[in-house]
Amino acid sequence: MKEARLFAVFPKRPFAAVGLLVLAWACLARPVLAGDSVTFALFTRGWPPFEMVVDGEARGAALDIFRVTMPKGTETRVLMLPASRSALRSEGDTVYTRLECRDWLDNADLYLWSAPVLALRTVLVSRGSSPVEYRGETSLHGLTIGCIKSYSYPNVVPLFNSGKAFRYDVNSDVVLLRMLKAGRVDVALFDEYTVRWIIRTSPEMGTDDFYIAKKELGSSDLRFAFNRHPGWEARLPEVNERIRANRRAGVYDRIMERY
Repeated sequence: MKEARLFAVFPKRPFAAVGLLVLAWACLARPVLAGDSVTFALFTRGWPPFEMVVDGEARGAALDIFRVTMPKGTETRVLMLPASRSALRSEGDTVYTRLECRDWLDNADLYLWSAPVLALRTVLVSRGSSPVEYRGETSLHGLTIGCIKSYSYPNVVPLFNSGKAFRYDVNSDVVLLRMLKAGRVDVALFDEYTVRWIIRTSPEMGTDDFYIAKKELGSSDLRFAFNRHPGWEARLPEVNERIRANRRAGVYDRIMERY
């Protein structure tokens, strides 16, 4: 019935009809404005509990944080990529983002950065049967320290360079925990959220198998990194205000409690 009434009006007012059609076309054809849509570039190899692919579906705390942080009215999308950071170098029409720390990326000034979202603590993990408490460099002397290949650990680099401790690299967090449990390394370095998630969700590991040192080895701020999309820099104050409001309200803490 609505369609019949609409078409009945057009012949009587042809110029108005043409105007409406032109307006509709203009709305559909207008360029996408910065912030209409933001795409999270998810690392398909995984970074639990922040980025995971489960049964082909993108999941994780980073996506939950992303969706509650982008400005109101912004469409949030996810793109799964094996080299997800490459999206941050894009100069096309799409706004891409990831949760990163500035000291993880070379040439960090090439990207747009949000205010801090979460503090990511690096912790020392040892076997529950022979716990190691971190009290500074001397507590690591003579130890073989399990690390993730290509990851940087600034607080212990001097130990490796001096030969006072030994770095053993692997490609996987889960493999590193297995090696620690089996005694193939003395201790291992993890971000606290990741190691707690793996221990809690793995059927082959339990909380009694490992000890997490009370003192952290360092902490970095997780922030949203964006590609330099024209116009997006003007939206950063909105993003930062939502981050500050979410932090005050404990939104991010509640998200992480689920993981």
